[in-house]
Amino acid sequence: MEFTQIDMEKYPRREHFEHFRSMENPFLSITAQVDITNWLPRIKKAGCPFFLCFQYAVVHAANYVPEFRQRIQGDGIVEYRFCDPSYTVALPDGTYRYCLANADQPLKDYLEQAKRKQEEVMRSEHLEEEGDVQSQLFISCAPWLNYSACEVPHPDRQFSIPCFVWGKYQTEKYLALEDGKVIEKDKNTIPLTVFVHHALVDGRHIAAFYSYLNEELSQMEV
Repeated sequence: MEFTQIDMEKYPRREHFEHFRSMENPFLSITAQVDITNWLPRIKKAGCPFFLCFQYAVVHAANYVPEFRQRIQGDGIVEYRFCDPSYTVALPDGTYRYCLANADQPLKDYLEQAKRKQEEVMRSEHLEEEGDVQSQLFISCAPWLNYSACEVPHPDRQFSIPCFVWGKYQTEKYLALEDGKVIEKDKNTIPLTVFVHHALVDGRHIAAFYSYLNEELSQMEV
């Protein structure tokens, strides 16, 4: 995958990079509820797969933030041009396989490729990753739970691949005033966890990601 080496002499977060890289636990994890009230009915009406469409929005939102495309390499940092999703695909026996899809293409083409790749990995006999792992975004889902926090496993302190996990969406009732009348409306939200290495990513970068995600969901054409 295409990437560039960051000049550490000009890198504005160099002190922060060294500071957090020396910590025993240098990771940052945030879970927030994402409003999908307007997006959800459009997906359902179009008959599009929820997981893949939401993943497409997440991946594009992450790629808008350069820090989510950066990885620790030795004592330096590389920045990828675009990071594709490597995600889990459930098997009938309750286990899963990893699947890599190209999200740097129109949604329709991505959905066709992802569905094809999922069928292929479901026939795979082993749990193995594909391609340049460092260039990827790791994605998983816990569709059985609506949760408020999530821990993400990682191999060591140098692990710098952003991870995204989301759970089961929920519908809540609320009262709204429309045309002088109080009416009951539905609000659909889904918990989304972002796990990153703090040497590369700060809270404001995560906030920017959630903002871009809201834009992606509102603008998605299906």
